[in-house]
Amino acid sequence: MKDLTTSRGELSGAIYGFSRMLINLLYERKPDYLAIVFDLPAPTFRHRQFSAYKANRPKMPHSLQNQLIFIKEIVRAFNVQIFELEGYEADDILATVAKKTEKEIDVFIFTKDKDILQLISHNIKVVDQKKIDHIYDLNWVREKYSLEPARITDVMALCGDSTDNIPGVAGVGEKTSLKLIQEFGSLENLFNNLERVKNEKLQESLINSVEQVRINHELLTLSTEVPLEMKIDHLRITRAYWEKVVEIFARFEFDGLLRKIDYYYKK
Repeated sequence: MKDLTTSRGELSGAIYGFSRMLINLLYERKPDYLAIVFDLPAPTFRHRQFSAYKANRPKMPHSLQNQLIFIKEIVRAFNVQIFELEGYEADDILATVAKKTEKEIDVFIFTKDKDILQLISHNIKVVDQKKIDHIYDLNWVREKYSLEPARITDVMALCGDSTDNIPGVAGVGEKTSLKLIQEFGSLENLFNNLERVKNEKLQESLINSVEQVRINHELLTLSTEVPLEMKIDHLRITRAYWEKVVEIFARFEFDGLLRKIDYYYKK
């Protein structure tokens, strides 16, 4: 909500959008545990691997940086655990937290990022952050891709990811990538049997791109070994600091959200 401001002219659209999503998540999904992760502006290990990584991404606008300060204040006011760590992306932190907790609880990751689909397992599911009743699980991945979740990274390594400035094989889109991995079973098996690719032009493109695709695969594979200091009990939902929540929402004139949290507070 880019144009949303307070009566004083203070930008508040990002704060409002985030707060609304958080409240909907808390009161519609009713999680027992919750953690929220953030990216930091410092380069990550992927930038060291591939200097052009995300080189096409514009810097975060100053107006959004200012709002991010208050977004984090709101998370703390709701007494929710925050994770962020220099050198790692938010997705790596999500992956690490999910893998560290999946044996103890059912894990739901709220995101729009398709990279996260590689983490799906019997105990890890992905929820669309805008449609929180839409759950991507193991059966969904198998039906949609005819592959196991871990192979999604193989598909993406071949076609690349323009959002992150990761170049794919020339002339190869997602459909072709998917067909190749479905046929050969894995990226390694494809590379070990390139002579079996019938289309000569495609075969040549693949041969010329082996090194880049291997780099792509490393870049697209989420780390599940981020050195986090965490225990599952730290993620348990406890009572929010309502006075602080109300203070921040009143400052930004979120009258509708104030009425909503007042209703839940009185419950």
